[in-house]
Amino acid sequence: MEAIEHIRDGVDRSIGRDESSLLDEWEETVAEYGYSYILLPPHLLLRDLAADLVAVQRITGRHAGERLPWYRVTGGLAALMAKTLCNLQQPRLARDWWVTAQHAADASRDLDLGLWIRGEQLVHGLYEGRPTAILLRKADRAVGGAPNTVCRGLLHVRTVRAQLLAMEGASGEAAAELRECEEIFNRLPASVTGEVRSIAGWAEDRLRYTEAWVHAHAGDRARLDPAVSRAREILPADDPRVGVQLDLLRAAGHVRAGDTTEGVRHAHAVYEAQPDEHRTVMVTSLARQVADAVPAASRTQPVVAGYRELLASGERRAIT
Repeated sequence: MEAIEHIRDGVDRSIGRDESSLLDEWEETVAEYGYSYILLPPHLLLRDLAADLVAVQRITGRHAGERLPWYRVTGGLAALMAKTLCNLQQPRLARDWWVTAQHAADASRDLDLGLWIRGEQLVHGLYEGRPTAILLRKADRAVGGAPNTVCRGLLHVRTVRAQLLAMEGASGEAAAELRECEEIFNRLPASVTGEVRSIAGWAEDRLRYTEAWVHAHAGDRARLDPAVSRAREILPADDPRVGVQLDLLRAAGHVRAGDTTEGVRHAHAVYEAQPDEHRTVMVTSLARQVADAVPAASRTQPVVAGYRELLASGERRAIT
C-alpha cells in the first residue's frame, strides 16, 4: 500500500495537483463515514479507517502552516476509529483513540466537533458500564465549558447526561434535562435535525431514543411506548442496530414496570434475531439490562433462564 500511495503522490505532482485541494475531498470522506458507520458491521470499517488515518497523517505532516482544517478531519476519523473499536469490544485500544480524537478536535478549534466527541465517548462509557458518577462529572464539565452554546455537540452531551441521571434514579432531574434538550433541539438548523441517516446529524429519533431511555429506567410504560414508536417512525427501516436497541429499551422498561414475562420474551426474540456482526456492545449491553431488571423472585422462571442462556451464548460469539 505504501508503494502504491508513493506512486500516486508522484502522479499528482506531475499533473500539478495541489495537496491543499484534497481538503474538501477528505471532509466528504469523513461525512460519508457518518452514513456507512450506521450500516456496515464494525470489522468492515476498521481497515478503511486505519488506511485513511495513515493517509491524513502523512498529508497533515506536510502542512506546517495551515493545519487546523486537517486537525478537524483527523479528529473526525479518530473518533470513528474509537467508536468502531468500542463496537468490536476493544475499549482499551479505543481509549487512546478517544484521547487522540479529542486533542485533534480541540486543536482544530471546532467547539461543536469537540463537544460531539466528548458526547460520543460518554455514550460508549455508559454502555461499557463505566461508573455513572465519573461519567456525570465529565458531562457536567463539558456542559459547564460551553455556556450559551447551541450546537449538535452540546445536545449530544446533554442527552447522555439525561441518560446517566436516569441510571442514577434521579428521574426528576433526568426529565428536566430532557426538557433542556428539547429546547436546544428546536433551535438547531434543519440541516442538522433533518439528517437521520448519518451519525453526524441529529434527527428527532435521537431525542426520542433518549426519552425512551429515561422512561424505561423509570418503568413508565405510558411514556416509554410512545417514545419508542415515534423514534421508530423516524428511523430508516434499514438501520441494523438502533431499532433493536429501541426494542430492548422497551423490553427493559416493561420488566421494570412489572411485566417480566412479556418483557423478557420480547427481548429474547429481538436479540436472537440480531445477526452476530451487529451484536455490538450497545446492543448486548441493552440486552443485559433486560435481564438485570428482572426481580430476584422471578429469575428462576424458565423464560428468564432461557434468556440468560441466550445472552451467554451471544457473548461467546461476539466479534473480537
